[in-house]
Amino acid sequence: MVAELDADAYDALVAAAETYRAAVAVRLAGEAGLRTAEIPRVAPRHLRGPGVASEVCLLAVPADDTGETVDRETAVSASLAAELRRYAESEGLGAGEPFVDVSPRRVQMIVSETAERAAVRSGGAVPPDVTPRDLRDAFARRLLVDRGVDPHAVREAGGWETMGTLDRFLGPLDGREVAEAFAAAGAVGGAGSDGGAGANRAPDGREPTALGGFEALADGEDRGSPLATVPGRLAESDRWAEAWVVRGSTDGGRTEVVGAAGVEREVLVDRGVTGEGPWLDAIETGDPVLTDDEPTADGRPGIAVPASYRDVTHGALCVVAADGASVSAVERRELVALGRCLGWAVTAGRWRDLLHSDAVTEVEFHTADDGAFLALASDALGCRIELDSTVGVTDEASRLYLSAAGARPQGVADVVDDADGVSDLRVIETREDGCSVSVRVEGGSAVRTLTEHGATVRGATAEEGRVRVVADLPGGADVRPVADGLRAAFDDARLASKESAARSSRSESSFREGVAERFTDRQWAALSAAYHGGYFDWPRGSTAEEVADAMDVSSPTFHNHLRKAQRALLDGLFEEDHRERP
Repeated sequence: MVAELDADAYDALVAAAETYRAAVAVRLAGEAGLRTAEIPRVAPRHLRGPGVASEVCLLAVPADDTGETVDRETAVSASLAAELRRYAESEGLGAGEPFVDVSPRRVQMIVSETAERAAVRSGGAVPPDVTPRDLRDAFARRLLVDRGVDPHAVREAGGWETMGTLDRFLGPLDGREVAEAFAAAGAVGGAGSDGGAGANRAPDGREPTALGGFEALADGEDRGSPLATVPGRLAESDRWAEAWVVRGSTDGGRTEVVGAAGVEREVLVDRGVTGEGPWLDAIETGDPVLTDDEPTADGRPGIAVPASYRDVTHGALCVVAADGASVSAVERRELVALGRCLGWAVTAGRWRDLLHSDAVTEVEFHTADDGAFLALASDALGCRIELDSTVGVTDEASRLYLSAAGARPQGVADVVDDADGVSDLRVIETREDGCSVSVRVEGGSAVRTLTEHGATVRGATAEEGRVRVVADLPGGADVRPVADGLRAAFDDARLASKESAARSSRSESSFREGVAERFTDRQWAALSAAYHGGYFDWPRGSTAEEVADAMDVSSPTFHNHLRKAQRALLDGLFEEDHRERP
């Protein structure tokens, strides 16, 4: 999980900086959205006015250490700009001398040390494991959630490649928190938007109109089918005459109605919503689509928004206005956020069903797509490769831990050099019959795609250029959208087998499930990376510093997460003894 910082915690973090330089480093990440490697690059010459009447300045973000080529420009407040200029003057910095002239690793350490100090001073109000990435997240969250800044502007300022990376800020995982946020004044377009209470209302002054949908998710109404229940709560609002959800296959260009309110499904079918239209565009592109006369016979406006989680779109939520008024920007943001929460609810429901189900659907997929690194490597090396684990490093990158039978590390390194989106090979162990390595993979993978669809991957192997992935889905689950999602990433992916089976009675249903819920996402990632990276072997396959570097975190942060994960693991093992402790 990400260490979240509210305004008070962020102010306490900045105040805990021991040096002027440390405060500048924290603020460049938290208020300008700079990445760790970008903070040491910016210099006074990169700061300028925006050329428009504004309370902000522009900060050019260099693309490399020379500072000559600009990657993008981000907006900074007038107060931060003034602080940067004062700092440059006090330090006697030239126009081209960096504000923070240290290595990226040192930047991570500065933030980590400041966070630990702030945690002590604030009595725990500031998380002790804040990283520069957490500060970037706080930058995005503040602009999107607190101030209602256009997501496109936030994406450009922070240098995120896709809008999907901002999903977690626009659609928090806790539905109740989202409902309360929209109910509270100032939640949409607060400070930094238009400054008035009317920023939260539709053009005619009504309260936010997607609240019923958020409440349906927060109240847990019919958890088995959130796609079918949310439309009913939306249609209770006077603003929307109709609300419905369609689910479709991007291959077939067809959709099916899975929930509707204010209109009969048969009427929707007669209108042609099971064919092509803006709802299908929303599913295929993952972007909201405003509609004119296509969803209704009398031309009332509406909007179709994707019900998506990360890169997985489960369907489209469509609403039609009751009074002919166009969909406002505020309403559009509400419904887009609701679509993301709805997508998360569907995925979370599949995980929950899988966890508690007595039966599962075992599926096996095959692909020989060159975009699948395991397929490419097994074909080039003529060996068998097994995937030991996948650890998420960022929203866009994963680290794969692999065992290659019959291959040498140099051979794997040659394949990595030629592969797109694969880098940073780490050799964990070299054996007579092969080796164990880890690689960083940008973008999607078969395992990640299946996991985001709510499946539990049991194993993945590759031989002669073909990958075989075995996964579990909840008993009776619809396999089609999962297969569609995998084919969207790998063109030739096919479902090789599907069968129902009783859940195994092995320890995964007892000890592992009992312990897994104790970990945060970061603790689990640290423990998994350490285990598969050979940190617990003797002699060690990787040092703690090497594992931390592979995960793109500082060594103190890694040790913090690992120690807490080990404690959670031992608490689960010695549960009875743990209960007896005072």
